[in-house]
Amino acid sequence: MLLAGCHSNPACENTKAEYQTAVNRPRLQLPGNLSQSERMQPLVIPPVPANPQKLDPAPRCLDEPPPYFARKSSASVAATVEDVVKTWAEAWNARKVPAVMAMYSPSFQAPGTAGSAEFLQQRSEQVATGRLPAAKLDDVQVTAQGADHRTVTFVQRFDDDRVHKELVLVREGGNWRIVSERTLEAP
Repeated sequence: MLLAGCHSNPACENTKAEYQTAVNRPRLQLPGNLSQSERMQPLVIPPVPANPQKLDPAPRCLDEPPPYFARKSSASVAATVEDVVKTWAEAWNARKVPAVMAMYSPSFQAPGTAGSAEFLQQRSEQVATGRLPAAKLDDVQVTAQGADHRTVTFVQRFDDDRVHKELVLVREGGNWRIVSERTLEAP
């Protein structure tokens, strides 16, 4: 009975099952205009150019990878405004000063009478040596002011203190950058 195998099993009797029938497929054919010697030639890889940093301008699409292949580092700006603000808060919490400062636009406008350079210098020092905020922000709300302009309000926690802030971001060169920052409410 053990040797009967499929003979006694009704499930095996379907001889029209795809795996039981062979399909006759034609052999792969090379174009007829190739000589026999061309068919047998090994693939020739061209030598590396003297300056491999940039390709000829004609194939521009190959000079830089498409955006979806770009690697995201802590200094790069994420795709959505929420991701940018989250990355900003996490970088600050990790004391990654260059990453935090890379998220500010060159056209950043400081609040009040302080100059932008002075404000960014103070922010840099605060990130490096000041109190650490929580990496997670609370009550994040995004308001669209236009196709490339967003206002984000949130609560940033410093231990038991809660600071209500507003960031204004604009899209510059495909990346969201902070152009304005202000404190709405402080403890």
